[in-house]
Amino acid sequence: MIMKRVYRIVVAVALPLCGLGAVSSCSDAWDDHYAQSDEAPTTTLLECVKAQPQLSDFLAVLNKTHVYNNNHITSVTFADLLDADQALTVWAPVNGTFNVDSLLDLCETVKGDSTVGQHFVMNHIAHNLYNLNAATNQNVLMLNNKYLPVNGTSLYNATTMAGKVNMPATNGLLHIVNEDAQYTYNIYEALTSMQEFTHFGTFLSHYEKQELDENRSIQAGIVDGQKVYSDSVMVKENALFRVFDQIMAEDSAFLMLAPDASMWQTAYAEAAQYFNYGAAPKADSIQEYWTYIALMGDLIYNRNIQHVQDSLFSTSFRSIDWPYHVYYKPLASDGILSAANIKDSLLCSNGYIYRLNRWPFTPEDLYFHPIITQGEREASIREYKDCTMNYRAVMADSVSGNGYVVIQPRNSTSNWKATFEIANTLSGTYDICAVILPKTVSNPNSRDFKPNKFKATLNYVDANGDSQQQAFPTEISNQANVVDTVVIGRFTFPTCNYRQSDVTVSLQLECSIGNRQTTYSREMHLDCIYLKPVSDASAGIKSRKEARK
Repeated sequence: MIMKRVYRIVVAVALPLCGLGAVSSCSDAWDDHYAQSDEAPTTTLLECVKAQPQLSDFLAVLNKTHVYNNNHITSVTFADLLDADQALTVWAPVNGTFNVDSLLDLCETVKGDSTVGQHFVMNHIAHNLYNLNAATNQNVLMLNNKYLPVNGTSLYNATTMAGKVNMPATNGLLHIVNEDAQYTYNIYEALTSMQEFTHFGTFLSHYEKQELDENRSIQAGIVDGQKVYSDSVMVKENALFRVFDQIMAEDSAFLMLAPDASMWQTAYAEAAQYFNYGAAPKADSIQEYWTYIALMGDLIYNRNIQHVQDSLFSTSFRSIDWPYHVYYKPLASDGILSAANIKDSLLCSNGYIYRLNRWPFTPEDLYFHPIITQGEREASIREYKDCTMNYRAVMADSVSGNGYVVIQPRNSTSNWKATFEIANTLSGTYDICAVILPKTVSNPNSRDFKPNKFKATLNYVDANGDSQQQAFPTEISNQANVVDTVVIGRFTFPTCNYRQSDVTVSLQLECSIGNRQTTYSREMHLDCIYLKPVSDASAGIKSRKEARK
């Protein structure tokens, strides 16, 4: 009975035994063992461990550490597991090579028990049979889902003892090693477990949850239209993996840039000013979330999909966001991975964490980007009066988004009004601009080079949540024979509207041509509304042409 019970539990925490792809290796391993002995083994792995006096400390930990099922502690210990009918390979460290008292003390609490199982016990046990010989050289998946390198004489850093390998048991193999195999955090574990990364770990842990892995769970049937499982395999997930990629995946190769707590606090304090949500509900929580996302967005890189020497794009990169989240020649003297920026590195099981000497980013790199509201995007037009809006497509380098809108007055004397929503503003300073196209964009033979003349009013929400207006005092006109980016005015938004469903910022353009002002045109070809970030460092970061592509 206990054997069946243990088997059922272990299926929920590890991979199946000797699967189809492993049948041959299991068979070969058993053949090797039988060749070394005149008869088949009659003792279990647990009994083999008990027969070795130098493994008494390891045995004590096995007896005290429990197996978990569906993330709940069970009454089954790992000693029970080594006495069950599963094919396992054990690398057992000898006495005096690890702190047994510390491990046993940890086992007194549920959390500590789980930690000892994950970091120590399961780091020395693998499913299937791994016979060690001169030709052995492979990565072995341990019970804790870590891949450890194994060769004829070692498991990772732990060297096998002469004459104490390939010891057969009825349910597996025992190798004795002269020290414990080091547990290596993956990047996610390092961030959420190590004290030096608490400024990341606290935030990441908040979005952690356990989810059912249906592919590895055993379905028992359907009750009331719902699937039920006899064995449920739960896996650790984090909603932020959709943003920062699967930084817990053991089969990946990531690179993360990590500032220390002091450096992070400085960068966070600067960024948080741009994410001030004022009187919005749960403003502080929203501010914290988007500030973290903005700052961490370019700290993580997947090395499996790029060549670090040429360029580096972060896990936040999407082609629509170009040219952001991409860094060219990262190893150059002024690159983000330059020797001046990197203090040292921490090896993780799925990549490296590079500790930073200095913060290599500016607000313009990470979050304080230009904002473009396309004129041809019908959904961005809140309202219009005394005019028609005609949307047109065009393929031209000088036209953003490959489209524009023609604002056509209702009649020859109509001074129209059109209001455009502007999403994703930060609480920073922008130059408010309109990009106006010449009429030759629709008719190359046009000789109508009369400029437009208009006024503008900005609508926004103040720190108290009240709607306000900023009427720019100067009437604006453009150069009618070129693509002209006209600056309407400079404005500092008191609150942030980034990633909010209710867009609180809009810009109203109002034609302001008198009846006798015949040198102006009421018809406007509007490419976009363009908000250009203003800061001391913005001049050399991105040109307007680059940012508008």
